Amino acid sequence: MLVFYSRNCLSRKAFCHRAVRFTIYVLAISLSISGTCGSLALAEGEPAEDFLKRLRAAGYYDTALAYLDRLDQYPGVDGSLKDAVSLEKAQTYIEAGVNARSATERDEFFVKAESSIADFLKKDSHPRAPEARLQLGKLQLVRANTLMMLDPDDDKKKAARESYLNAAKTFDTIVENLRTQLKEMQGEKINADENPKLAEQRTQYRADFLEAKLNAGDARRLAATTFANPAKDGKKLLDEAITQFKDLADNYGGYVTGAIAILHLGQTQQLLGQNDAALDSFLQFLEQPDADPLREGRFEATSALTQIWLAKSPPDYNPAIERGQGLLDTVRPNEKRLPAALHLKLELAKAYLAKSKDTKGQKKTDIKRAESAGRQLLIEIEKLPGTHAEESTKLLAEMGVDLTPTELPKADDPENLEEAFAASRELYQLSEDLRQALELLKQQKKDDAEHKKQIESLEKQLADTRYLAIETLRLGMTMINRGADLTTLNQAKHFYAVLLYQVDRFRDAAVVGDNLARTSPGTEVGLKGGLVALSALQKLLVEVPQDENTNLIAQLKSIGDFLTVTWPDDPEAAAAQGIMIRLALQKDQWDQAQSLVSKMPQGPERASFERLMGQLLWNQSIVARQEKNDALADKLLGDAEKELIKGLSGIKGGLIEPEGLRAALVLAKVYLRKGDDAKALATLDHKTYGPVKLISKIADDDDALRGDLFATELTTIVQRMTSDGTDPTALLKRATAVMDKLRQTYKGDDGQKRLQSIYIGMARSLKDELETANAAKKDKLIDAFRVFLTQIAETTKDPATLQWIVQTLVQLGEAAMPEAETKATGRAKELLATAIKTYEQLKAQNPDVSLSVQFQLARAYRLVGQYKNSLDVLEQILLEKPTMLDAQVEAATAYETWAGELPDKFAPKAYQTALNGGRPGPNKQNTIWGWGKISKLTNGNEQFKEIFFDARYHIALSRFLWGRRAKDTSIMKRAITDITQVAGIYPELGSPAQRAKFDALLRQIQKEVGDPVKGLPPLPPAG
Repeated sequence: MLVFYSRNCLSRKAFCHRAVRFTIYVLAISLSISGTCGSLALAEGEPAEDFLKRLRAAGYYDTALAYLDRLDQYPGVDGSLKDAVSLEKAQTYIEAGVNARSATERDEFFVKAESSIADFLKKDSHPRAPEARLQLGKLQLVRANTLMMLDPDDDKKKAARESYLNAAKTFDTIVENLRTQLKEMQGEKINADENPKLAEQRTQYRADFLEAKLNAGDARRLAATTFANPAKDGKKLLDEAITQFKDLADNYGGYVTGAIAILHLGQTQQLLGQNDAALDSFLQFLEQPDADPLREGRFEATSALTQIWLAKSPPDYNPAIERGQGLLDTVRPNEKRLPAALHLKLELAKAYLAKSKDTKGQKKTDIKRAESAGRQLLIEIEKLPGTHAEESTKLLAEMGVDLTPTELPKADDPENLEEAFAASRELYQLSEDLRQALELLKQQKKDDAEHKKQIESLEKQLADTRYLAIETLRLGMTMINRGADLTTLNQAKHFYAVLLYQVDRFRDAAVVGDNLARTSPGTEVGLKGGLVALSALQKLLVEVPQDENTNLIAQLKSIGDFLTVTWPDDPEAAAAQGIMIRLALQKDQWDQAQSLVSKMPQGPERASFERLMGQLLWNQSIVARQEKNDALADKLLGDAEKELIKGLSGIKGGLIEPEGLRAALVLAKVYLRKGDDAKALATLDHKTYGPVKLISKIADDDDALRGDLFATELTTIVQRMTSDGTDPTALLKRATAVMDKLRQTYKGDDGQKRLQSIYIGMARSLKDELETANAAKKDKLIDAFRVFLTQIAETTKDPATLQWIVQTLVQLGEAAMPEAETKATGRAKELLATAIKTYEQLKAQNPDVSLSVQFQLARAYRLVGQYKNSLDVLEQILLEKPTMLDAQVEAATAYETWAGELPDKFAPKAYQTALNGGRPGPNKQNTIWGWGKISKLTNGNEQFKEIFFDARYHIALSRFLWGRRAKDTSIMKRAITDITQVAGIYPELGSPAQRAKFDALLRQIQKEVGDPVKGLPPLPPAG
């Protein structure tokens, strides 16, 4: 939680240092804020002061200065204002400088302002002296910033450095003076009710102290940037700045100033090339609440993170896009033109362009969208003033985008539509000849200047010819009269739409084509126009982000509906219905998709869409299950079954394609999920569409489909072994044969990796089954897999198979444990012991075991109570991959669980380690993070939201258990604070279930320490 000062002028004043990095105008305004609200002796509403403010506001600076020179001649002026004439003159010079028309004139005013403040500071005992020193320091920063604007030469950089260093000295003096005064006030024990003015002055001094300390560090950082190599020549200054920022961040982290210090710390570390440290600092800053004073800093931190991620090889563009786009999506109207926001758009554009250049593992549509997004961002900011503009223009030029106006060729005015149509067709034919010539020229792959010049010349001729064809036809269509030939007009419209489509003017092509279809219903040319509109809108959908394409989809639906109704028997028009179904499915609009499918005539086309719908509904049921929405998952599962059955029933007499086999495979998975293994096996073996029976239809190189089929068949067979009326021996024999088929499908090192991936998928599928199965079914599953896995483990030496067996046995063992049990007994213990034994067998044959399987071994050790062995394994995993979050959580859990079994003498230390981490590595940092660091590094990341709240819960739980075992009430009370603090920032605490856990723990702690048992306060009403 951030601390804001109650006085409005102080809260603004505490943040005015932020303006130093942006514009002189904003900073100078912040100086004026200090001047108008800092005086405790000033009488509000004094006529002389009001008159002075009005003069400055109107821009009458000379009159204001003359008025101040004669101030002692006017009766009734407050003495405090007379004593501060030099300071008021300084404020006048500052405002005059802000509005000066030239940099030279501005600097002259600032010099006079600095001189006036120096005169005022000769009265060292004046109550406004601290305020004046702050103004002086800020003014020195302003002057330095002015000198550094617009490509300064070496002399200006040197002068700016001197001004920055003078500012640093000024702020150092302020810090020391205020530290002394605050210590004296601390001894006086000021009562705010009895002495409100003195209490207010103390609050002011605290704000000034923090601001001056931050500015002292920032002045050093900025001074270092005046060197050609800040990391080398300015290292001493940067190190000093880091000391200042760390002190603020560590000791005043709950204040806004302390939060901003974290940002400045990251910027300084980045200047020194300490990118890992800078990354941590920027992420820590972004974890702060989204408070208004920190908004601009969020743009800066995200820009810096993007720079660090893109500097990697290869560029790590995904987190840059996720963070940057996420922040820009929340930008407020008043923030759109902020320099920091514009700079973030520039950095985000670079991230999108980096993604567009990565052609490995990406769809062409994703690459094109990334390039389009980057280009659009650059176009948005290129014309706006700021330091980003030059680089934006350069990047656009590299993309072939020239925003400077160019002179276009002029088309001759045609006599009528017919002449225009004929001329445009001739130009079109010429453009086709030029296009073919250009392609032939490019195929020559020469690299000399003459060849490039020829290509550029042809490209220009082609563009000009296409433009003339479009412009000529456009002029002709403006000459239509009542007697015009409609056939020629409609042909011209169609041709015009085609020409627009050819030059990527898709929006215009869609409008013309749509108009032609609606004005010529039922005709061939009308259908052609509608199809051009349909194709153009599809092209636009590729370029426009999904969350911005609502209007496009509405247009596409409108023309699609029109085509299918107007040309119901035409197969090309029917394709429009298919597009609309796919769009509805893409938007998860299942009811609309089902309605569209139901309107299609019975036949192969409709059956294919029913199969597609069934598969997508299956996928959505998985997502709903992962999101703990079991009711929705069950409904989607039932809908998937219905659609798949209808779609598969539409397959007639041997006309099966791999797509149909995939649909049958999904139907088998649906039955498995519903616990009907008999129907699942019958589907796999079905004579018309069963993928097991028709495996010859699967391409030899389609290992993905074959692997998925064998994995599903194996799972189905093992589950059938638990059913009544089956032959377990025959099923076990078939299961072993399927296992052999799996291994035969994937050979060699790459094959082993893919086989391991399939096994992991099987293990995950089994885990999902176990989590949702009732007790009886769970017992049958565990028994069936135990028999099968034990037999396979005794007969195979295949590394991937053994790894799968280890992982599956651990999952079965954990599933066999009662919910509240932390240490396995009985059947669960036997399963886990078998997993450990199988791992030892695997390790003996193949020392290079994957980290994921080592992780399962660590879990097995923990679940059987061998905590040291578990932590030894986890330590080795984390030394190799410190960011393996599951392993970090497992290690913290191991310490916490172990602590519960240790004697009172050792338990507190174990709980502390669960909280704070342990096992220092070669870098002296804890290899195991503990709940505290897990919480810190997952905060603010939606992907790890569940882990974050779980870590926060365990922080409170471990601290409470530590305090209880140590019999220390103060530690237990800190656990209460752990809960109330996180609940204050995130009242919902992640989910209703998680909030209930926090509430129950809080009540338990309150009862233990003797506090009133209140639990968490109720959530405020929605909205």
